[in-house]
Amino acid sequence: MALATSCAVLLIVGLFATVVTAAGHHILRLSKLEFPSDAEHLLCSAALGVICLQVFLFGTQLTGHIRAAVIVVMALFFLFGLPDVLTAIARASGLMSRLMHGSRFEKWAVGACSLVLLVEGLAAMAPLTGSDALHYHFTAPLLTLRYGFHPNFFLSHSFFTGQSHTLILAGLALGSERLSMGFLFLGGLLAALATACLAHRWMERKVACLVALVFLLTPVVFWQISIAGAPDLWMSFYTTVGVVVIARYREMPSVPLALVAGALAGGVAGAKYTGCLVAASMAAAFLLEERAAPKAALFGIAALAAGVWPYARNLVWTGDPVFPFLLRYIAPERVNAYALASYLADTGASEHQGFWHLATFPLFAAIDLAHLGFWQFLGPLVLAFAPLLILAVRGTSLWRTALVIWAGSAVLIGAKTGMTRFLLPVLPIALAAVAAGVAQLKIRRWLISHYVAAASVCIFLLFGAAGLLGYERFALAAASGLTSREQYLSNHAPEYGEAEFVNQTLQNEGAGKVLVFLRHNFYLNVPFLYADPSASWAIDPSQYRSSAEWLELFHQQGVVWVVRSPEYPLAIARPLYALEAHGSLVPVARGEISDFRGMRIDAERHKRTVVILRVMD
Repeated sequence: MALATSCAVLLIVGLFATVVTAAGHHILRLSKLEFPSDAEHLLCSAALGVICLQVFLFGTQLTGHIRAAVIVVMALFFLFGLPDVLTAIARASGLMSRLMHGSRFEKWAVGACSLVLLVEGLAAMAPLTGSDALHYHFTAPLLTLRYGFHPNFFLSHSFFTGQSHTLILAGLALGSERLSMGFLFLGGLLAALATACLAHRWMERKVACLVALVFLLTPVVFWQISIAGAPDLWMSFYTTVGVVVIARYREMPSVPLALVAGALAGGVAGAKYTGCLVAASMAAAFLLEERAAPKAALFGIAALAAGVWPYARNLVWTGDPVFPFLLRYIAPERVNAYALASYLADTGASEHQGFWHLATFPLFAAIDLAHLGFWQFLGPLVLAFAPLLILAVRGTSLWRTALVIWAGSAVLIGAKTGMTRFLLPVLPIALAAVAAGVAQLKIRRWLISHYVAAASVCIFLLFGAAGLLGYERFALAAASGLTSREQYLSNHAPEYGEAEFVNQTLQNEGAGKVLVFLRHNFYLNVPFLYADPSASWAIDPSQYRSSAEWLELFHQQGVVWVVRSPEYPLAIARPLYALEAHGSLVPVARGEISDFRGMRIDAERHKRTVVILRVMD
């Protein structure tokens, strides 16, 4: 049954992809914009369709009935795209037919990509276990559905959610966590197709398919596309399609093309704060191709229309469009210095980046010592093959655009943060570019170098395939029904046992909120406030130093219960323990829960005490 459900959800995601591509195709047809190849036209259609849908889905949050509004928007998009569905399907079928009539190697590469995508798609159908997803990627949209669209300074990571999170909102609104994961998987699938499309501009189609396979088997990619529960791969898709679109500007200069290019930049910027840095590089590449102010203005207007809405939300709610990172300059008296320092350290933005550190970023050679893990691993191939770029680079529009966006984004991201994972949007561009250099080895008959490069790629693919199967095996078992949902979550979801203990203890206790310090709150079914001061803007240790201040908070927020697991955060522990000693917080339930110690990948577990306390009037 679980396997059938997983396959059904993936089929629905395929239908969704068809509809949004048809809607984007309709927009391009009305704009009289036609790309030279079916692949470019369909990918641009899909990107434009999803970006427009995300803008409308963002607007549904302003309504009083979000679930109903999501259904209406989805239905309207289906009706809008319906006239172009058959045309889009015919174009896609033509592409597949040409692939199936290609060489044996080409068929093998396409088959390998399809198999990897099948594995990653099924893994994405497992219950949600990604740490950041459980903290805010899925929790913030879920709380919006439950309680409406308003600022939540307790779960302050909710201000970081962008327009791509509306796809998560849509899936949850339609009643399916799996559907939300399927929409995120679709972003990765489209990013792989865009990688192949861009690479094909520089090399044979069979090698371009191999580049897409390398992308799919890169550890950070197969983590993001399957179980991470984060929308970052949509940025990779928009950025890569943006390279293709901007590079066509001198061949087909037009107002619609400038608007489409701007919309793609806006889609990247609207997804995440670091997307603004990538969008700035896209704007620079566009200005390099089109130096006239009117078209540049159209690019900017389209970018704002497509991606400004999360920033407008934050501006209205807090006065800071990139809350909380500008607040220290705009209104320093409202800054929670403790939480801000934690955010800066967590993103690497608090570290000084020297010249040599910045120089490593375009080559994906930077090592983030503060956040070591395979999820930061974008592979060694870009670094290894980068010298071969000298064999391939030409003074064409495509090369100018690709290099400006790749290098510009990497340097800007490196200057603002030390996290290599944020380079994911430009990974497809880098892989396609260095692969073009590798392809020159055979053309120039440097056969020994060619065989060494081919062997390096094969080793990487074997490493990636082994990593994929090893990492996804538990998710595949859950998605196919070999492991029950409860067992999978108990074994792999951080703090799931604690959340279930709270749910079971308080499910029949009536009204009243629960103050929790658990980071992973998606599976909490009771009204809660997240209160860890390292990630909760509402809890400033400098303002909650006495028991009286905490009691006032409980009264104002309607807090009836407090969950300690196992200790309070050190910065706020003293007054809370004082409340326990004075009888203002009374233990009513205690449990011993098995949970992870340190990183989940280490699979080290320990017993953790969970205490539920009642606030006494």
